[in-house]
Amino acid sequence: MKTGFARLPDGGELAYELHGEAHEGLPILLLRPLGGTMALWGAFRALLAEKLRVISVDYRGSGRSSADPAWVSTRGLARDGLALLDHLGVRRAHAFGVSLGGMTATWLGILAPSRIAKLCIASAPARGLSLTRAGFRRDLAMAACFLRRGEDVEAALVDRIFSGAFRAAQPEEARRIQDLVRAEPASRVALLKHALAGVLHDAHRQLRSIQAPTLVLAGANDTLLGTEAPRALAAAIPKATFEIIADAGHAVALEQPIVTATRVLGFVLS
Repeated sequence: MKTGFARLPDGGELAYELHGEAHEGLPILLLRPLGGTMALWGAFRALLAEKLRVISVDYRGSGRSSADPAWVSTRGLARDGLALLDHLGVRRAHAFGVSLGGMTATWLGILAPSRIAKLCIASAPARGLSLTRAGFRRDLAMAACFLRRGEDVEAALVDRIFSGAFRAAQPEEARRIQDLVRAEPASRVALLKHALAGVLHDAHRQLRSIQAPTLVLAGANDTLLGTEAPRALAAAIPKATFEIIADAGHAVALEQPIVTATRVLGFVLS
């Protein structure tokens, strides 16, 4: 493993890790959901690194990266990702993102079609704000997490994305993940900025411009977003396929790392 920092055009810094460096071929860039650092990629990243070069990164405002800019958007997070690829001398890569990371990956496919070979988007909609009864319940439940004590906000957000089945079947793993989150907590302000970026995400008018073959994934037990919004996202992207990960909630790479990694590897290496 190699670690480093990428200096951004506006002076900010992104902390990153490189795994599987011995492999040839295009690397894959991993983009996090809201909450937690790149340490949470765990088994999913390790499985990818058996076959691919893997680039993981902490958003500004999380982990060892510098503080957020005054305004955060999913488009801006995508530009930071491109700046990281520039720093590493990577002209072309695959991209995988979950939830907020999936929204960011969507913008990578829109903004830099020549640089994204294959695109994998998990647990993400075309638009962040869903004007449905379920959407309002989801947003209120997430908002309630910000009322916790400072050190518990991020852990509560991460716990909120787990399915009930995962919590019941693997309580020790759920606690281990929360402990990892508490070890490198982001500030409440940074988390609010990232949450707002997700809520205001709207790429639906530009989806037809994505040229990369795209795999859209959804967890069968995703009570946070459901499966219809990711299905609609896939339908709007010209070369996209849609698949459901059984026995997984919103955090597909945490709840089903082996299955999700197998799907991603099969897609990007085909």
